[in-house]
Amino acid sequence: MVQPDIMIVCDNDKLDGKRCNGAPDFIIEIVSPGNPEDDYVRKLYYYQKYGVREYWIVDPQRKSVSVNYFEENLLNVPYTFESVVKVNIYEDLFINFAEISGAVGI
Repeated sequence: MVQPDIMIVCDNDKLDGKRCNGAPDFIIEIVSPGNPEDDYVRKLYYYQKYGVREYWIVDPQRKSVSVNYFEENLLNVPYTFESVVKVNIYEDLFINFAEISGAVGI
């Protein structure tokens, strides 16, 4: 079992008040400096295998975002913290990493 840093579940029936039963639709992992391969390899494998629709890996040290949109088989699409990145599972949702990194001082 893996526990994501941030997840979005579109189907309320998957939630029982304690956990998500089934795959979330969208996951963001923040890379841990001591174990980055956990996010880039192990979790990538599990999330893709078990039906997550989209998985982002945010690396504060590298100031990078790696987008994995499994529904279209797009893997490791790179962005920087200066980018505005589209959340692919939604028509009109974008995340502005320049604003976020400025607000938190990265």
